[in-house]
Amino acid sequence: MQLTEDVAQRVTEAISRPSWKSADPTLYAMLLQKNADQNRKVVRWGIAAAVLSYISYGAFDFFLFPDVADRLILTRLTLGLTFLVLVELVARRSRAVTTLHYVAALAIVTGAIGWLLSALGTTHQEALSHFIIFGTVFILGANLFFNFRLWLSALSSATVTVAFVGATLFFLHAGFATRLVLSTYFANCLVLSLYLSWRLSMERYHTFLHALQAQIQEQVAIENGQKLIEIADTDPLTGLKNRRAITREFAELCTEWARDNDEIGVILMDVDYFKRFNDRLGHQAGDDCLIELARAFDETAAANHAIAGRYGGEEFVVLCKVAGRDHLREVTHQFCRAVEDLKISHPDRDDKLNIVTISAGASLTRADQSIELRILLQEADRALYASKFSGRATFTIYDAQAIDQKRASQNLSELLKHAVSEGLVSVVYQPICDATSGQVLGHESLMRLRDFDGSMISPSVFIPVAEQTGGIEELGMWLIDRACGDMVEHGLGSVVSANVSVVQLKAANFPLHITEILGRHGMAPQKLALEVTEGSDIFLEAQAARNIEQLRNLGVQIWLDDFGTGFAGLAWLRRFKFDVVKIDRSFLHDCQTIRGLSLLQDMVRLLRNLGHTVLVEGVETKEQQNLLQHMGIQSVQGFLTGRPVPIEEIKQSRRELVA
Repeated sequence: MQLTEDVAQRVTEAISRPSWKSADPTLYAMLLQKNADQNRKVVRWGIAAAVLSYISYGAFDFFLFPDVADRLILTRLTLGLTFLVLVELVARRSRAVTTLHYVAALAIVTGAIGWLLSALGTTHQEALSHFIIFGTVFILGANLFFNFRLWLSALSSATVTVAFVGATLFFLHAGFATRLVLSTYFANCLVLSLYLSWRLSMERYHTFLHALQAQIQEQVAIENGQKLIEIADTDPLTGLKNRRAITREFAELCTEWARDNDEIGVILMDVDYFKRFNDRLGHQAGDDCLIELARAFDETAAANHAIAGRYGGEEFVVLCKVAGRDHLREVTHQFCRAVEDLKISHPDRDDKLNIVTISAGASLTRADQSIELRILLQEADRALYASKFSGRATFTIYDAQAIDQKRASQNLSELLKHAVSEGLVSVVYQPICDATSGQVLGHESLMRLRDFDGSMISPSVFIPVAEQTGGIEELGMWLIDRACGDMVEHGLGSVVSANVSVVQLKAANFPLHITEILGRHGMAPQKLALEVTEGSDIFLEAQAARNIEQLRNLGVQIWLDDFGTGFAGLAWLRRFKFDVVKIDRSFLHDCQTIRGLSLLQDMVRLLRNLGHTVLVEGVETKEQQNLLQHMGIQSVQGFLTGRPVPIEEIKQSRRELVA
């Protein structure tokens, strides 16, 4: 049933309308249409039962009116069978319910008056004065048994009543008192049955209205829910899918991937020199450019049965099912060419090109690797960075052995040597909140790196290179020093955390450097938390294990990050007592399935039994937050509670709250 706004408005008005007013014709027609099949059955079986009863009553005619019994019985048989056949013919030809009602009403009136006219000729008037009340059966039948519309019930039952009252008053040979009582009885049956018919009709109508209202409310709720899901999954500027939606789409693609021979390609695209474009032409021009690019990406994705989304800033991501590396190369090339074909003018580039272009990196699922979007994006990110070092306006398919990617790493290591001195490295803070109250408990410090041209370099790209070259020690100490300074000066809650790698942890003087930083800023050790990623195996580094124990003795908190993503998690929990264990975001996002929810619950139960404080990462929706509250999680972190922002934005937010 199509529930339009007009129907919804009619329902609202009809429910508030006084019961004595007539029903809305449109809604009543919908009621009849809704109950059409049921009404057909009521009429067919009702007439069949009525005809059977009508003919059976001929036995009384035989005993009470022997002089006209033959005529009465013949009348009953003729009229009963005629209308029984007529109703069946109308029903089998799928006529409207209204037509069936007309035929049934005519059958009642004809049957009643036909018998009455034949019975009036009997000489047994006293018997007739007793048996004439048989006419009330027709009155009740017209009003109560067939769900007629009120006017049809009233017309047919009134016709029968007038006929029997007239016959009683003017043709029945009986005393005046008898005729008066019988006439009053017929009139009373008419009024009472009509009232009951009206009440039943109103009850059916209002029950239908309330059911319709509930259906409308459900439909509105579903539509609003779909709109909310669409809003939650859509980038507000470009209209493409956002990161949350892309993550879910990837999970669905993985299910399909397991059933066929195609592979999943992940393409990461970044607009070349976009910061310069913005600085030169303004942010409105930048937004217009991104919208135009998004349209081209969406069309190209549709042509390749792919899924395009905005991953953040000037970065876009594409998921596609491909037949192999060559197919992925062709699809990636199409996206690059689609941007060049737009010929959007770019007035500030180092190269000779004067239009907007993109650099792209792509990665491919492999049968010998686990299917994780996080890993594929990291690989695509590294390939993207290789494209940038190759001169931009090109694309690279990830290959761990590729020479251009090695060259990109070499160039990046040179950049990392000057990152601190040139001011290319910065820090942002993401709040850690109480899962129930939403109160900010602390912040996690996250390192950010820009290229010389101002473009951002993903941590998944520069952190592995920094660890390989040893540059992570200087960068890591800079991050911790900056975080402690901001903690003391601006107050970031009860704790500020920083990620440390196994390269930092195995340095013999690492605890001394931490002690020096804390002393210089005058910060209590327990306000600093060092996050160790589960993916690194510190058991192979005896010095790293000793450093962890020294830092714990100093009072520094030790947190286990990304729990569940590596293979050493349980062994770590046996070896060390962590102050906080952070469950990786992937386990929360998998809670849409029963298996994923059960796995998260088991992990939380295990950590609690071991006495660890649990923090869940990646909280992006209110539904996820409610789930974690129900599970009794203490702390949460994610885009819902706060995105990573520079210290200046935190200070500005506090000033606005005070104002």
